[in-house]
Parts: sequence; structure tokens; C-alpha cells
Amino acid sequence: MAELLPVGEAARRLGVTRNRVHQRIADGSLRAEKIGSTWLIDSAEMRPARVSRPMSPSMVTALVQAKEGAFPHRPSERARLKERLARIENDPVEEVPRLVSSWLASRARGIHLEVHPQDLNLLREDARIRLSGISDPRAGLASGTEVEGYINEEDLPGLAEDLFLSLDDQPNRPNVLLHVTDLVMEEVPKLFSAADLFDRGGPRETRAGLALLGRVS
Repeated sequence: MAELLPVGEAARRLGVTRNRVHQRIADGSLRAEKIGSTWLIDSAEMRPARVSRPMSPSMVTALVQAKEGAFPHRPSERARLKERLARIENDPVEEVPRLVSSWLASRARGIHLEVHPQDLNLLREDARIRLSGISDPRAGLASGTEVEGYINEEDLPGLAEDLFLSLDDQPNRPNVLLHVTDLVMEEVPKLFSAADLFDRGGPRETRAGLALLGRVS
């Protein structure tokens, strides 16, 4: 049976702030009834806010470039990218992880590997890998038991051969997450590293991702 919930309880169940509930009431994405001075939300109507669909790989690259101030020449693309950057900077902070994870879902393909713990430092120091996510020094998490990073598609076979890795195995205890991409990068963009952290979903990782984007102090 549906319940009528006050704003505070609706916020708790949706995992957002009270202000975000009021915003959704105002924009019509959450139905509510005002009785006196109190808003009551029908629990049967509660759904998480819709998350935007993934951007194409080319638009993901353009978004990263736009974050650095290099916007495309086409006005329509430039306007869309500015709108997305504005949302990352100004949307309620609890919405940003879902937005970034959704938009950047096509940034790379991920593969999980299992290596001997003594080989983790070799991976961290390998010039073919650009550290990201929990291994990104800018995130300040310093995970000693895992390695996460980006590697160019053409460098992956050589890395696997050097470390005697089978890329087809399903590891029992993966301790390496590689994001395989066609992009050549000197350093992982903060947007990518933040998305990697958001994908993990933990509170520490989420806070670190938001900090990379300048959304928490």
C-alpha cells in the first residue's frame, strides 16, 4: 500500500537531500500534495531522477577537451557541452556522480586482471599505464592492494606478454582494473578518473571523485 511521505523521509529513501526533493517537486519529476504548509509525496510515485544516456565516444572526448577550454567549432555541439559542464559544476552534488558515470560510460572498455601482489608496483611504474581512479595520486586514496589505470589498445598485448598475463581468463580475485582506450594521453583527465571512482560507488571513492571535480573542499 502506498504511503504519504514527508519531504525528509522521501529524501532518505531516495538518497538525496531535502532541497533536491523540493527541486523535483517544483520541476514536476516528483508528484506531491501540499496539505497546509507541508508537502507529502506518494511513495508509489517515487522514482530516482532519470539519468541521461551515455554520450558517444567522440562526444566524451569533446567534453574532456571542453573542460580544458577547447570547444568544438560547431555551435550546436559547443552549446551541448557547455550545458553538461554547467550541470557538473552546478547541479546538486548528490546528482553529479550518476550524471558523470552515465555520460562517460563509453570512455573505455574495462578488463579485470589478477597479478601477484609483488607485481602491482611494476604496474604502477609501467610507462604504458596512466594511473586513475583509486590509483590516481590526485584522489589521495593510495590503495596498496589494487591498481587502476588507462592503457592504449595497442600497448595491451605487450604488457600482457611482459607480465605473462592471460587477457581471456576470468580472475577469481582481480586486483587490477585496466581501462582500454584508443586515446593517447599524458595524464588521465580528471573527468575520467572521477567517473572511475563514481563507478565503484563507495562513499570514500565518491567523495574523492567529487573533490577531483572541485565539488567538495
